Amino acid sequence: MSELRPVVLYGASGSTGRLVAEYLREYSIPFVAAGRNKARIQEVMDKVPGIETADYEIAEVDGSVESLTRLFEGRSVVCNVVGPFLRYAAPVVEAAIRAGCHYLDTAGEQTHLLRLLDEWGPRFAEAGRVASSAMSIQYALHDIAARICLETPGVDSLEFGSYANAIPTVGSTQSIFDVMRAEAHYLEDGRLKKYDRVTRQDLVVPGSGYVVTGLNWGGTAMPVFFRDDRRVRNCRMFVAMRNEDIYKRVIDLERLFKVSLQWLPEETLYPVLDKMASGMTPGSPPRENRQIHRSVDWCTARGNTATARVVIHSSTGYQMTGLMQAYAASRLLGSTHHGTGFRSPAELLGHRELMGALESYGFARITEESVA
Repeated sequence: MSELRPVVLYGASGSTGRLVAEYLREYSIPFVAAGRNKARIQEVMDKVPGIETADYEIAEVDGSVESLTRLFEGRSVVCNVVGPFLRYAAPVVEAAIRAGCHYLDTAGEQTHLLRLLDEWGPRFAEAGRVASSAMSIQYALHDIAARICLETPGVDSLEFGSYANAIPTVGSTQSIFDVMRAEAHYLEDGRLKKYDRVTRQDLVVPGSGYVVTGLNWGGTAMPVFFRDDRRVRNCRMFVAMRNEDIYKRVIDLERLFKVSLQWLPEETLYPVLDKMASGMTPGSPPRENRQIHRSVDWCTARGNTATARVVIHSSTGYQMTGLMQAYAASRLLGSTHHGTGFRSPAELLGHRELMGALESYGFARITEESVA
């Protein structure tokens, strides 16, 4: 391990960055809290519980490939929590490759994941390093559930659902709006196929009488994770939020975008989208409450005659994201991960091991059903 602090947390001044810092401290991992505004980072770090016992420093960078490369050189792991990732990830990924670092992020944007898989992933593999995306509440839990289902011989089709009571950060909401403009895909008969539009689907929430409206949510990460997995022929996912205003606004925004906004250049469009996103969520949402911010995530798998189902009940998704980032960084620093190049969270860390890390903090519980 380098004598330098081995982990760089890029985006430390945001809500998610603060939580990642909290769990890096829990894992006793020295880190650099990096971002564009040193004073703002210090203000946020001062509010991290127990930060006085953490080994960290603050670094201000301008976000260019050159400044990030200088910061990353001699380090081991980059935790990138700066979204929307379709806008801001490219220079961070490029700098991580140049500096020879492992790369983690919390993205769920399908277009970004496809670029990591097809373009950047081979470069990380060539360097003996890892690029892992969606190391977060979306979509690591679903990745875990899928791989447990795939332990049942004979299943080849995966259907995912998610029902969450959460307060999205501004960055998460901006990402939702960015995803709406990009192509979205599902996996059918081993090939990615494009959705024609934002697609709605009624979901029955396991263990309840709720029937809720889910969206295809930009396609999600799951078809990307399993695109090249010969065990999986079909894969799609729908996401429902307890706050139904979110999905209704996404539907309205898609209509507005196709009618009026798609003609705008990005430098004009982004401020419009960001203003709409900021109107949907507070600038810095309050810390989650386990009694309120709960989720149910599930995967149903089937083959010709085999079926399996995994349901995960969890709470405080953003805190789980902070834990997963720190746990993944710890495993990478210890070289106890699996493979190089692009890896999904559960593929990188092992689905049972990653689930165990969440269970050890009381964040999640799993229920399995299998009929062969």
